[in-house]
Amino acid sequence: MPSSPLRPAGFRFCLDANLSYRAADAVDSSIAEVIHISRVAELSVDELGRSDASDENIARWCAENEVVLVTCDDDFRGRTARTSALTKYGVEVIVFAYQICGLQNQIDTVARCVTSWQKRLEVLPYEGRVWIQHRTGGLSPDR
Repeated sequence: MPSSPLRPAGFRFCLDANLSYRAADAVDSSIAEVIHISRVAELSVDELGRSDASDENIARWCAENEVVLVTCDDDFRGRTARTSALTKYGVEVIVFAYQICGLQNQIDTVARCVTSWQKRLEVLPYEGRVWIQHRTGGLSPDR
């Protein structure tokens, strides 16, 4: 029986459309499994690799597959988000507290943060929570 590649321990992550697919591609797959929303066929990806899926459909897919959504979208922050699709589906979300400008900056930021995300989340069950990724590198629960 052929051996399959080792899957990294811990959570899997999905970058939202406001982050480049190249940032997902740049993460070493032995460190973490990171995909981009444009690579999820179930979310209505068009011929150019764009998804027209709603935030609710994205939240549902991530929760069903126990994938942590990583986004810069403020729609996933705050009280309103916690009382909508996040609560309904129980999706785990990491929201950057700032916009990440420039492709190289996105690649560097995601690659730098993914290890700390794994360490922070590995001791917790997957459930509906929102985490804030701060510019200083800290990850804190959104209250």
